[in-house]
Amino acid sequence: MLIKKNLSKFYLLFLIFFSISVNQYYGYIGILPIDSFLIFNSGFDFMNGYLPFRDYWTIKEPFIDFLQAVFFWIFDVSWFSYVLHASFFNCLITLATYFILKKFNLNIHVSFFYSICVAVLTYPNAGTPFSDLHTLIFCIISLYFFILAIREKNNWYWFFLPFLLGFAFFSKQAPTAYFVVIISFFSLCYFLFNKNYKSLLFSFLGLISFILFLYLLIYINQINLKDLIYQYILFPQSLGSSR
Repeated sequence: MLIKKNLSKFYLLFLIFFSISVNQYYGYIGILPIDSFLIFNSGFDFMNGYLPFRDYWTIKEPFIDFLQAVFFWIFDVSWFSYVLHASFFNCLITLATYFILKKFNLNIHVSFFYSICVAVLTYPNAGTPFSDLHTLIFCIISLYFFILAIREKNNWYWFFLPFLLGFAFFSKQAPTAYFVVIISFFSLCYFLFNKNYKSLLFSFLGLISFILFLYLLIYINQINLKDLIYQYILFPQSLGSSR
């Protein structure tokens, strides 16, 4: 038992080191002229007080811009801190996958192997922060929370689930909207068929908390709600309808 516990700690530390290192390596190999610098520029603007929807028109990922501003603020403005942002999320999805596989009592060695595969296949594809990958990671972790909420009957998973989906939506509108519809539908089915109204209450409180949190941010930063809705929700729909 002691050997297995120590091995689990070793696997955990190795996954943290590997998931960050592998993305740091690929983040320094080549660039895409537009995509590689998009969040770098907007994160720098965010750090200097220029906010989306209020100071400039945007239809893209305000939450990722905010996170990049945080990384710039902590680690200074550099390519290292830019790639580290992506590496952090590569580490996040790797560890989340490792933990949920262990929750389902999958063999620890197999869990480690699958998690290594996730670390290699997720963010090193881009290397630098990318809205599609951020959104994918948030949506997958939301699914993990949904599964664990049902399996472990832990209401805190239900409470934080709307936050994860909200962060995913403000990383990119699609495919988050589809995940929101699917998870909401099956959640309601679970609540009603099992008459689990306490979990429904926690989920509702989580949703209200996120909405209040979002409204507070909008109010403090003097962002016009109509501008946010038009730029981030309505206008992108018109782009999608023409494709």
